[in-house]
Amino acid sequence: MEALPEKLRPAKQDLAKLEAMLDIERGKLAETEKWRREQEALLATDEDALKNAKVKVSAAKTPRDFAAASREVDNKRKSISERETEVLKVIEAIEKASASIEAHGADVESLRGHIAEQEAEIQETLTTLEGEATEHATGRDEITAKVEKKNLLRYESTLKKRGYALAPVENGTCRGCHMSVPPQLNNIIARNESIEMCPRCKRLLWRKDFLEPDA
Repeated sequence: MEALPEKLRPAKQDLAKLEAMLDIERGKLAETEKWRREQEALLATDEDALKNAKVKVSAAKTPRDFAAASREVDNKRKSISERETEVLKVIEAIEKASASIEAHGADVESLRGHIAEQEAEIQETLTTLEGEATEHATGRDEITAKVEKKNLLRYESTLKKRGYALAPVENGTCRGCHMSVPPQLNNIIARNESIEMCPRCKRLLWRKDFLEPDA
């Protein structure tokens, strides 16, 4: 029950990274679009200035005024041309960035949907496990009341450390850690007179054959 939700941790971490990257991309796109709008506004200003310069050319009364107005027209045309080139480049970059953001957004939504499905499945499993845990816990208080306190403490301590506290001994081997049990300890367990612990994994040992109906 504790382990199941942890299975989604890597996927959730990946989702968080993707969302952060997507936010950065969107922020950069917003800045680029702001810059484009600013350049388009400056372009409109330059075009107005070009019109005014053309008017000066038409109104020039001396060669000197005509030459100055003509240079102003040329400068404004050059400025407009350069700015238009930059704006076109930015528009292309914006289109590519928008396509990339759309693709990454689809990836994020897909992963988010997958995680939601997994969470729903895990929640369903957890609900089942909670029911089973409640069912198996029924009567536990009555049983533990009959167990010696020291043995109960050993059991619960090992349970917390190892995940499960009891391990069967089969053919002289502890099935909890798969290590051979010392012969002397195996003989003590065979007498079934005391509760013993595995020297290696510290689980409480028991013999399956003692639980057989005809044992």
